[in-house]
Amino acid sequence: MIKTLIKNIKVIFDKEKLTFTKYQLSKDSTRILFFFNNEDIQKGIDILKRIFGLYSISPALRTSSNIKNISDKTITVAEKILQPEDSFALRIKRSGNHDFCSQDVGREVGKNIVDHFKNLNLKVDLTNPKKKIFIEVRGDFTYIFTNIIKTDWEGLPIEYDKKIITMDIGRLGDILGGFLLMRRGCELYPILFDLTNNNDYFERWIDNWKEIFSYVPFFRFTLKKVNLQRIFDNFEDKLQEKKYLCGLCRLIRFHVISKICANLDIKIKAFSDGVNFNKMSFCNDETDLKSNALSYNFLNLPIFTPLIGLDSEEIHRFLRKISNNLKTINYCKYKPQNQDFNSVRLMDLYNSLKIDEILENETIYIEDIFIKVDKV
Repeated sequence: MIKTLIKNIKVIFDKEKLTFTKYQLSKDSTRILFFFNNEDIQKGIDILKRIFGLYSISPALRTSSNIKNISDKTITVAEKILQPEDSFALRIKRSGNHDFCSQDVGREVGKNIVDHFKNLNLKVDLTNPKKKIFIEVRGDFTYIFTNIIKTDWEGLPIEYDKKIITMDIGRLGDILGGFLLMRRGCELYPILFDLTNNNDYFERWIDNWKEIFSYVPFFRFTLKKVNLQRIFDNFEDKLQEKKYLCGLCRLIRFHVISKICANLDIKIKAFSDGVNFNKMSFCNDETDLKSNALSYNFLNLPIFTPLIGLDSEEIHRFLRKISNNLKTINYCKYKPQNQDFNSVRLMDLYNSLKIDEILENETIYIEDIFIKVDKV
């Protein structure tokens, strides 16, 4: 997993056109070290904060592992943070073979800091210091830092053998559902079901996915667009029981996904659905959830519904955290009211409308869309 994380970081740096001088993994595999020119450090931090699989980031100064050098460089770092009357503490970790222990470093460096900054009237407070300086002695080199920056998402690194389909009808919840699974290490394969045939809406929809693309360690992101409106045009006027329209829409999506999966040369592990109980979309929440129980008629895949336990405030907070540029779209021209669900009747209707025949020529309603950046 660590190798995957390092690979993801390198790809995203390349994608963002950020140059680093070298990288290495600490012997105990607890630290991944990337080396930058000073002017690139802030950009590196901003990018790393968004990468899944990282818990924290610390910009550090590196020096050789002898106590004099450690002391001198720690004083250099301390000059930037210590103020008059501050209390401070050194937090020291050591690994490797040295002729000193962590306590030796603490005593020597702490004394030198107090002596060097006599005019500041500093106090050592190991319990509740106002300022902390972290010193990690690792083999031949020591890393000194004052800031532990929590990343935005933590999570797990995206792994290439964890491919899932994101079933997206145009709701922001569908994008968020996929994003939260991506945060858990899944690679997304989005399928966009278009019920509008409106180019302006679709451009906004693609813009939303471009925001997600900024998080992925790939130079190209493949979306499949399904012209669901064209499929509906083949049977909508024949459907007398409009109360089952939402349920039929779900079954068609399951069916299309099954056809797409059958023609893929990659293995799909599951698919995601943005269903929740907050009445945040045109879709009927209850019908959405119940119709998931019929997916087995078309797919032998588990369904993940990561929003099912979230309230609307939590969902909006997640969306804002992903990007302030995500846009709501008017994704359904039907907006059906008073929807009902009866599994037996729904399947009977589906079969009577001969959806199988409508879906036979998939080239009519499926196309690939690519979001990409050029390699440096």
